[in-house]
Amino acid sequence: MTVQHAQAAVRYQAIADLLAADGRVDVVDIANRLGVAQETIRRDLRAMETAGKLQRVHGGAVRLATGPLILLNNQPAAAQDDLVIAARVWDELPRRGTILLGTGSLTLALAHVMVGSQPKAHGLTIATNSLDAAIVLSRASRLEVYNIGGTVSPVTRAQEGDWAVHEMERLHVDVSVVCPAGISVDRGLTEGTPAAAAVSQAEVASGDRVIALAGPRTLGVSAFLQFASLDQVDSVAVAGSPSQAALHPFLERGITIIVGGTS
Repeated sequence: MTVQHAQAAVRYQAIADLLAADGRVDVVDIANRLGVAQETIRRDLRAMETAGKLQRVHGGAVRLATGPLILLNNQPAAAQDDLVIAARVWDELPRRGTILLGTGSLTLALAHVMVGSQPKAHGLTIATNSLDAAIVLSRASRLEVYNIGGTVSPVTRAQEGDWAVHEMERLHVDVSVVCPAGISVDRGLTEGTPAAAAVSQAEVASGDRVIALAGPRTLGVSAFLQFASLDQVDSVAVAGSPSQAALHPFLERGITIIVGGTS
């Protein structure tokens, strides 16, 4: 790590600590506290926002209420581990037919990979209830993209509610790709809110084949509400480098595991 990177890391931690304590930080105040230029702090806040650590506001930044917020007009680059597993999942998906994408950082990474390596011919239709994923996918000229309607979550920008559920219940797709808040052997696939669970349940029911995407903080975790059992899932794709101990309970159940890991 260079001296500049080390100094930036110290500033990032100081900003994160102030956000955790007060919920808001001010550019002038932080610059004075750390003895650096205000433009340095503004640059730090931009970097931290891109990483999903905070939300910039006039004169400073505020902490996110729940989870990272990805701005529609300034989408951050996906994490390398997310892109690696997304590429491996894309290898498993058809280039013709229909695919349904749920909402989450991993499905958004998958959307980026699809655009970067789109099919050589028309014939693949993608439906999604993620505004972010739909915008990314719209850049691919050879993909037919449908965005599910519904109430838009202010945190994840997933489309949820009765409207979204009703639309998804009308779908029948070749593959449904879901991104649950938790996935465990005991409770299957889970979500943190009733609205998210209802939509995810409809996503699972819509697919002839179901792939669940799991991150390091998702595998082995049980969130608030169950929306599907492991028996309803054909494979689980895991980002990062999970331990054998974490994977063993799923392998023991006969679940097909697609492992990412850093390339």
